[in-house]
Amino acid sequence: MQEINITNDNVQGKCDLKCSYNFKYSDSNTTVKNDGVMLSLTYENNGVSQVLYNNEKYNVTKVYITTPSIHLFNGALTDAEICIDHSPVKGGQTLSVGIPIKSSSDSSTASNLLKEIIDSAATNAPSQGDTTNLNISNFSLQQIVPSKPFYSYTDSNTDWIVFGLLESIPLDSATLTTLAKIIKPFTIPMMGNGIFLNSTGPNSVSIGEGIYIKCNPTGSSSEETDVEYAKNTPSYDLSKILESPVTQIIIQVIIGIIAFLLIFIGVSYMYSLIVGESFTVPGFSKKEKL
Repeated sequence: MQEINITNDNVQGKCDLKCSYNFKYSDSNTTVKNDGVMLSLTYENNGVSQVLYNNEKYNVTKVYITTPSIHLFNGALTDAEICIDHSPVKGGQTLSVGIPIKSSSDSSTASNLLKEIIDSAATNAPSQGDTTNLNISNFSLQQIVPSKPFYSYTDSNTDWIVFGLLESIPLDSATLTTLAKIIKPFTIPMMGNGIFLNSTGPNSVSIGEGIYIKCNPTGSSSEETDVEYAKNTPSYDLSKILESPVTQIIIQVIIGIIAFLLIFIGVSYMYSLIVGESFTVPGFSKKEKL
């Protein structure tokens, strides 16, 4: 394994199906704890799995914020990072999601939520081991995790989803300074296998639709999906056939021919009455007897 650097230059291939990530995070009451090297947040699952990863259900177990980031992005650490740990319902590897945070004067729903969390921790849990309740209404990871392309890699016991720098959450420098005062850097490098890119991003399949996509582990030779074919039975509707423009043209031609023949017969009959001879078409006269 090698130290992970989230950059397009290190992408070994795509994993649109092999790292399929779908989420529908609900609102949660939460507490924040100062763990010294990170702020750890609890998150309620309400008895419902909120993540589907490679057709397996996961529950959120912990959310944490570090400064600087724990991942390298384009060869350098960012100002901070928020990570979300998930445990599989049926057992297996942990699923973790990482989103970089960068210093910026821009603002978003996600940055406003992070500012509330950090400010509350700085006021009520400024020292290692301190815990406080967060009184944030309608707090949800749904407002934090981007629906954008992401990178994927695997370490010894965790499947990682990490969003790139373009999907960074903006946070003002004052809030980042406050965060750096209450926790220390997390200095353990992130090690793993090569990174892959999911170019479609999360939520290609909505949770609860019952759509099945067979996803193989990263590195498998092929991606498969079960397809059911239905045989079409031809049906005929006479009214639609009669309404067809082609059918109407054919009918008009036939009517025209019949009308012409009737007129021709009528003219021939009138000619015979007036002249006293039967009307013959040139070239079609009766042959003389020998």
